[in-house]
Amino acid sequence: MRPRWIMTPNEVAILDANAQSLGANMDQLMITAAEHLANALEGAPNPIWILCGPGNNGGDGFRLAQMLDECSVIATHSEQKTALSQRARDDWKGEIHSIESLPKTPPATIVDCLLGAGSVGQPRGEILRLMESIPGRPMVLACDMPTGCGSGISFNAFRTVTFEAPKTNMVSANGQLLPEVGDVFVAPVGWPVGTLDPGPGDLLRYPQPQENQVKGDRGRVLIIGGGPYHGAPILSGMAAARMGVDLVHVAMPIHAAARAKWPSELIQEKITDKEIIRDVSSLVKRCMTGRGVQAMVIGPGMGDDPASLEAVRMLIQATPNIPKVIDADAIKALEGWPKELVGVVTPHQRELENWIGTIDSVPDLLSNSGESRVVIRTGAEDLIIGSAGRGGIGKGGNPRMSMGGTGDLLAGCIGGLLGLGLSPWGAARLGVHIMRVAGVLAGEEVGPGLVAEDVPPYLSRALITGPVLLHPPKQEDPSSS
Repeated sequence: MRPRWIMTPNEVAILDANAQSLGANMDQLMITAAEHLANALEGAPNPIWILCGPGNNGGDGFRLAQMLDECSVIATHSEQKTALSQRARDDWKGEIHSIESLPKTPPATIVDCLLGAGSVGQPRGEILRLMESIPGRPMVLACDMPTGCGSGISFNAFRTVTFEAPKTNMVSANGQLLPEVGDVFVAPVGWPVGTLDPGPGDLLRYPQPQENQVKGDRGRVLIIGGGPYHGAPILSGMAAARMGVDLVHVAMPIHAAARAKWPSELIQEKITDKEIIRDVSSLVKRCMTGRGVQAMVIGPGMGDDPASLEAVRMLIQATPNIPKVIDADAIKALEGWPKELVGVVTPHQRELENWIGTIDSVPDLLSNSGESRVVIRTGAEDLIIGSAGRGGIGKGGNPRMSMGGTGDLLAGCIGGLLGLGLSPWGAARLGVHIMRVAGVLAGEEVGPGLVAEDVPPYLSRALITGPVLLHPPKQEDPSSS
């Protein structure tokens, strides 16, 4: 079994969507979750009350009720918010109590299926009202996570059955399980092989445009590269623009900029260097002016002149709060992982070997960094490595995407997603997925003569592939009850 990391609230929905795209029977996964809850109840005293919220956590509770000889089911809402949990509710043929009609006999044990890992903040509304209506001091078994865990208003569970991996809501800032979680049993529900890899579910990370936005609200990205080569930074900029950021600036030495074919969506960021990048003082000033820069991509087409590598080191040190993609020759500027660097490094195998030796050295570089440091070993399969067990493999796509320029496109994709506010971990995963989908879409229309410049329009199309993004599931929000 591949390692699991401690997952954030939104990652559960992301990986469930990946599982569904791989053919998982979601009803069966919910039944398996309920079976784990039933096993955890062995020996628990009666009466047992199962508290069901409106989301899939409540669906787990309805499935559990079908497995018990005797229990009472209390639902906070008259219907479920998801089709999956509604099917579970419809299959339960017993009585469904409400807050106004609680069972007459107080519970000795309750099963908390109110809000799952996707909820954040303190429980409110009907959820809180039911929590406050529980008589006595019954034992609590939590489904996936105690409702309100970490918010100051929560059940205190004697045991939590959490599915596939622990959740960040359950852990304190120093990495310790919160006391309300009780004993933890991590239960597999049957995710297919490949669920942890980048997939359609990662599209749920994408921040949709909002009404009343103005120019600049969706970020500004700065691409820094060129010198010996001029096409690479243009490709990166085109990819970043197709991620939906508002402004993309490209800084190249004067002679490289003069050779480049500038598409209308890119803004030339003029610098004084003529042949190679040496002086980054104006770029640092640019980052601190006005609304600044929300992400950088450093390295495409830059070359490895010692003066350029020193300029990269200075730029990283001078702008520690701006997330970056370090790509191509700029990787040679790194000595280990600079403490000021937040972002993604994208070496191919040889670049990785020259940088740190072997892939086995990567986890130590990323230790205790959460979602802020990621390495992607690019190739026929992209290996994504984050902190504390985070990982994934980018597979599939179009074999023609092994051509020159696709690494520049990937760096630009990730830079654009960083500019939109995604974490390095989220941007790396979504960028890898989008690139592979775009390669398939482009290959179907352009054919085997596909070149890197053909791909950017298909990157935008890849953002609207499949029902996951078009119809995102509603999060279980404790304030909406």
